[in-house]
Amino acid sequence: MCIKKYLENRQLEKRIRRLTEAERQAILKASPLEAGLFQGEGFHVFLKSEPDFEKAYVDSLGEISAQAAEDWIIRHYLLPETKEKQ
Repeated sequence: MCIKKYLENRQLEKRIRRLTEAERQAILKASPLEAGLFQGEGFHVFLKSEPDFEKAYVDSLGEISAQAAEDWIIRHYLLPETKEKQ
């Protein structure tokens, strides 16, 4: 079971690395999530549709690069898509 999950995650990571910049931007635009950088705290993820920060809060990513924060959003955007294929 662990091997299967590991291989699925690895395949998803490869898929994310192969995305072109245009594809990345299209996914980030279509995603219901967005990351905001807060000085001293790193990136936090919020729902785009909710104007209230308290209600829109999804997760804290910490002090990571902007690319890694975008990858996190892309991964969560693509996860339901990969689950449907199974």
